[in-house]
Amino acid sequence: MLRKILIMLAVLILPLQAWSQRFSASIEDVGGYYRLSFTINASGVSGFIPPSLSAFEILSGPSSYSSSSYQMINGKTSHSESTTYTYVLSARKSGHVTIGPASISVNGRTVRSNSISVNVQGGGGQGGNASGGQSNHQASTSQQASSGVQQAGSPVTQRDLFIDVTPSRTRVKEQEAVLLTYRIHSRVGVGLSNTSLMQKPDFKGLISQELPLPGNQIQTSLERRGNATYRTGTILQYVVFPQKSGNIVIPSITFNCAVVQQDNTMDLADLFFNGGGTMSVQVKRTVPQITLHVDPLPSPRPANFSGAVGKFSISSKMLNPTVKTNDVATYRITLSGLGNLKLITAPTINFPKDFDTYDAKTNDNTKVSTSGLHGELTFDYTFVPRNVGDYTIPSVSFIYFDTATNSYQTLHTQPIHLHVAKGERSNADVDKQLALLKSDIRPLHEIETGSIFAWGKAGFWVLVALWIIAAFAVWCFTNAWNASRADVIGRKQRNAGKQTMKRLRAAQAILSGKATGDFHAAVINALHGFIADTFNIGQADLSTERIQAELSERGIDASLTDRLLKLIETCQYAQYAPGSSQDKQATFDEAVSVINSLTHELHPSKK
Repeated sequence: MLRKILIMLAVLILPLQAWSQRFSASIEDVGGYYRLSFTINASGVSGFIPPSLSAFEILSGPSSYSSSSYQMINGKTSHSESTTYTYVLSARKSGHVTIGPASISVNGRTVRSNSISVNVQGGGGQGGNASGGQSNHQASTSQQASSGVQQAGSPVTQRDLFIDVTPSRTRVKEQEAVLLTYRIHSRVGVGLSNTSLMQKPDFKGLISQELPLPGNQIQTSLERRGNATYRTGTILQYVVFPQKSGNIVIPSITFNCAVVQQDNTMDLADLFFNGGGTMSVQVKRTVPQITLHVDPLPSPRPANFSGAVGKFSISSKMLNPTVKTNDVATYRITLSGLGNLKLITAPTINFPKDFDTYDAKTNDNTKVSTSGLHGELTFDYTFVPRNVGDYTIPSVSFIYFDTATNSYQTLHTQPIHLHVAKGERSNADVDKQLALLKSDIRPLHEIETGSIFAWGKAGFWVLVALWIIAAFAVWCFTNAWNASRADVIGRKQRNAGKQTMKRLRAAQAILSGKATGDFHAAVINALHGFIADTFNIGQADLSTERIQAELSERGIDASLTDRLLKLIETCQYAQYAPGSSQDKQATFDEAVSVINSLTHELHPSKK
């Protein structure tokens, strides 16, 4: 009888155990590739055996990820664990595929997953978006690798993560646009959370303009390189215009990349307060320099060559339907096309000698894209005819170099024929309006002699008084704002030491094991923060040369400057070589000593 009861209990309990130790398989399409996951909800697992995957090429995996959860009900705490094994696959050919069950040992008992049937497309594909942002010097990704993230402490090699630059062409003509595209490549399995430009490139011999990313997002795709699969995306683009012939070097630039790694050593408190057991590792990647070969424009150059290079069109028109003597009239030339538009100056026009003329006003309606700089420039020429008669504004010539035909081209406007009738305005009236124009204050309406605001009227002096009061108010506001800004800057400089010690305490916490993170990155942050706060400069502008110049200008001893720069260099090297035997405690002590010495040198009264 007892035996029967035990058998019945086993029959009831075993299904419950099987449910609590559920081993499930799932697969999903990730842009033409496939993510296959096996999840076991149990502790004490070992001996994972995958099914046959001969219908696929294994791009990455198996990578494992473990998680724990705690629940407290009525004062009682329950604990559950799960482990997921993930593959990234590429189908060898299209068709229907059945993936058999995987097996795993749970406390010595073998558990099998479900099988999966799926229709696949062979050859792999592309897809995926990663969100990001830029300030005229930064890009961000929120990309997590399909196969999970690396374990904490795993090295991030150049093969795992690298950045390159591709020019749209390497041989160009002077002033011809070149598109520079910087792309990041992170191997599947490497979780990338952020990428930022450490310092803007110094394009010597080039005029440059940065392109915004479409929708302020980094578009990514999966691509195959050798035996590895990478998630690739454009993080930065510049359009540059060579200003001279010869070889021009595109300098190397460095990016700071944040790589997410899984930390399974965290206790319950760390998991709760530090984002679920992940940590960010700072990795620097430098893009090597490249060379552009710039050919000179053909000789001889036309006498009136404008310096424009690209493809352009030109038109002209009068903005006034009729013109009378002493009228302020406007003649407009519009230049549109693709090329170095921002470097083009207003064409010279030979107006009739009876016209009083003034400098042209330029309106820039251009934008930059991957094809270069395009749009239009408008040049408004103001003139005043003084005498009645028939006049002609002559045709205007514009010469540019056409890169498509490799030749100089000449554009012409149509001549404008004007009949100037007798006007009612006096020379004194128009002179008043022109005086305003010369001051770059263009009136909205003409000043009539009968107006209460006409010269010499009481209303005019009221208007003048109001302008004086407004100017005084602006002056007072500007002074108050500058004083407030100066106070903010001063407060920031006075608190530089306190903020630096706070940053150093963060580094000390990492050193003692009370916090996670990159110790050497924390020390660099403290040193850079001290210099930036003390001298009121952005950290992005901190270079070795800038630091040397700032300290030298303030009479800091050269040996102390060398200690600071050597310490920064040591920390940067340690970031590249995490396995280094560098004494972290000695590094920390040196950082404290250097900052204290700098504080005493910069503020002798505090000694």
